[in-house]
Amino acid sequence: MVTMAVEGSSNMFESPLMDLHKAEAAAPPIEMNKADAEDRPGASMGELGEPLELEFLPWGSGSDEQPACLVLATSGWVELEYAVMRRGCGLLDQPQRGTIVVRGEDRVEFLNRMVTQDLKDLSTSQACHGFLTNRKGRITAELILIETDQALFLDLDLHQTDSVCEVLRHHVFTEDVQIEDESGKWYRIGLHGPEIGTVLKAHGGLGEGHLGVNSLAIADADVLVVRKDMIGAPGCDLLLPREEVVSVWTAIRDHAQVLGIRTRAVGWYAFNTARLEGGTPLFNIDFGSTSLPHETGLVQACVSFTKGCYPGQEVVARMHNLGQPKQQLRGLRIDGDHLPVAGTQVFASEDEELSEPVGVITSSAISPLGGAAPMAFAMLRKRVVAPGTRVRMHAEGSPCEATVGELDVLGLKEEST
Repeated sequence: MVTMAVEGSSNMFESPLMDLHKAEAAAPPIEMNKADAEDRPGASMGELGEPLELEFLPWGSGSDEQPACLVLATSGWVELEYAVMRRGCGLLDQPQRGTIVVRGEDRVEFLNRMVTQDLKDLSTSQACHGFLTNRKGRITAELILIETDQALFLDLDLHQTDSVCEVLRHHVFTEDVQIEDESGKWYRIGLHGPEIGTVLKAHGGLGEGHLGVNSLAIADADVLVVRKDMIGAPGCDLLLPREEVVSVWTAIRDHAQVLGIRTRAVGWYAFNTARLEGGTPLFNIDFGSTSLPHETGLVQACVSFTKGCYPGQEVVARMHNLGQPKQQLRGLRIDGDHLPVAGTQVFASEDEELSEPVGVITSSAISPLGGAAPMAFAMLRKRVVAPGTRVRMHAEGSPCEATVGELDVLGLKEEST
């Protein structure tokens, strides 16, 4: 395992890739020309389109204490960005990810008493996925825990780092544990697509299986790669020093192009569509701090029912033993062409008057892999969560119906393993 030492920090709410995004957006869309040449010989000889227009979305409330991050929404070609993730290697800038570093001899034992996942299998080659819950069993944060021999990294939403540090420090008594928010020092780049293994092979390759961890050297930078298949195709996150982000991003992009692999920055619009198709819910979007673990669709991935106590463990165990929660996150395949937006109320199919909501849409997108049909995630009451249940809603001013299913509506998770 390489030692990953970092000095200094910068504004943790700004992407170090902002200037690079602007430069790439102003350049000719090389991948589009290549695709045109392959699909329609001679088409790429025509005039290039106008320079791409960047769009950004704010991530977070934008308070004085925690400014909103600007997340790349699109470089101007959403369809191209989506296609790159399905055929090549998409590069995802993630300024909204925070990093807490826990050091000390007792760090693993301490965190094992704090999170929902059993850390007995945590190693330098295998990360863990879990929740930090409060005493009422509600989710404080969703965490990826990464052990490096020298320290344990917590990968989480940037706007949860302050509250998580406060909770963890409150529970430290005599243990040899030091907890620091180092979001200003560390950064996350996502890679998604069937060719990411080929792109990273020269640098050491992906870790084995889901949440497998590997140490890489890219552009003379020490990088941790954590396997995270989020779109129904291979995916990973790179954890690296913030000051190395531009050189690593550029090296990966240039190496992929040398290999003839389509690669480019992908924005939130394209990634959101792909992760919905992949059946991956997100904290602070599809569920949040008022949610119980059993409501998220992530219990099997994030909760151990054989480990010892942690804050909220009794509530979580009781829910597991007594049956379903009052509501659960589910996938919807929507009839017709109308797309309901997040916040749209959902009703039972027999409720023609739309008088009593049974849920709410949390995310939605038009699915290319689903035949260009609308799909969504929705938090639904217990009486309508069974797969095959029909529900109704209004979308774009028109009534429509949908069929309830698991989060992985398209069945892509099995295909990506």
